[in-house]
Amino acid sequence: MFNEQVKVILYAQAVPAAAEFWQTLGFSLISLDEVDGSTVAELAVTENSGTHLVIYDRAFIAENTADASEPAPALIFSSDDVLGLYQSLQAKEIPMGDLTKVGDELVFNFVDLDGNYFVVSGK
Repeated sequence: MFNEQVKVILYAQAVPAAAEFWQTLGFSLISLDEVDGSTVAELAVTENSGTHLVIYDRAFIAENTADASEPAPALIFSSDDVLGLYQSLQAKEIPMGDLTKVGDELVFNFVDLDGNYFVVSGK
């Protein structure tokens, strides 16, 4: 059976810079390890979060895993204060789309250092 832990793989040109980016957004660094000569970072919204981001070096994966595909992640983060989060990311000069209303929720998107696209939705 599946449990509550979910890990989402992201690929980055520079894993330490990508981990720093997510920490700037308020994520907690769970681990930053060396695996087979490549850096791997694991982060989460909180240390007890059921969902973690695991960031692998894009070049290392391409070189060492012939059958690995690299689809762009499609993540939707939730927030109880979308406007506050939007303003916080704006102040940090994170590239973002406009804040819009979809139904009863506020929604916006942002991109990380590697151009991966993420959505935030909530009240």
